[in-house]
Order: sequence, then structure tokens, then C-alpha cells
Amino acid sequence: MMFCFLILTTGTTMAVHLSNDAWKDRAFGENVVDEVIASVEQIIGGTKGFLKKVAVVESNLGKASGTFRSGYFGGIFQVDFVGFKDTQNTKSHPSLRAKFAKIKLAYDVDWESGDWKKALKPIYSAIAARLLISNIPKEIPSGLEAQARYWKQYYNTDKGAGSVQDFIDRWNAYINTKKN
Repeated sequence: MMFCFLILTTGTTMAVHLSNDAWKDRAFGENVVDEVIASVEQIIGGTKGFLKKVAVVESNLGKASGTFRSGYFGGIFQVDFVGFKDTQNTKSHPSLRAKFAKIKLAYDVDWESGDWKKALKPIYSAIAARLLISNIPKEIPSGLEAQARYWKQYYNTDKGAGSVQDFIDRWNAYINTKKN
């Protein structure tokens, strides 16, 4: 699926226009996920398909029953509170400042003072996930198995319930539904 973004620039302001669902709490599904990933990767950088795999594996594109559970605001990409705070930590990750400037220009969002509860919106959850990944010193690998190991080590971590095999199985199940 291809997305076209209208980017308007006036002096130092740039606005990316997204569908209403991208900004709507608890919106989910493949169309909105593809839209926010394409936009965020255009602004912050590509992920070799990893961000889509994270959305599928973590929440089944927001359709999994626990995605929007009470008291948890990680959204489609399931960015937990600690991970979200890390996306704002410029002391540990000074390169975030340049990304914050891009986010401000593109979406008119002041990320550094943002609230985790906003990650219920697909665009915020995608930005949080992309920033969290950008804080990882190791480059995103190519290939399903390598990305599964990367996800387990850096994104889901040893504290998460998923395994490398879960990542592979969930992605393959998703791909198989696309074939039918």
C-alpha cells in the first residue's frame, strides 16, 4: 500500500497531513498502521520493515484484546512507560533533540513535554516506537530471524513475555493471512 503525504512548508513550519484515525485514541488496523509508519519513517528514518513487524507482533495492528487495556497507554506499538520516558531522555540520548525538532515541524508536537497517555493515538505510538528504536546503539538488522532477536534483546527485552520464536510465528501468521 502506498501513501502520499501532503507536506506544506511556510518558512520554518512544515505540516504532515494524516487521516483523522492517525490522531484518534484507540484507532487500529492495517490502514492506520501503514499510514503512521510511512509518515514517521519519512520524518525520522526507515526501519527495514521492523516497525510494521513490531505493530503486528506486539498488538496485531491494535486488534489484540489487551492492546488498549485499562491503565496502559502504549498503544499499537506497546511502548511501555519506561520506554516512553527514554524517548524523552536527551541526557542519555542527545541525538533526540534533532528528532524532536523534526517532529515539531512535521506534526506540531512538542515531544519532550509529551504525555505517555497520548500514545493511545497511532501517530504518537509510532513516534514513540521509532524514537525508542533510534536510541538503540545497534543498527536494525535485515531478515526476519535477525529482527526477531533484535526485538527480543532491545524492544521486548527479557522482561517481556514474548520470545524470538513468538515474533517469527506471529509475523508468519500475519503473512499467511495476507495470502488468503
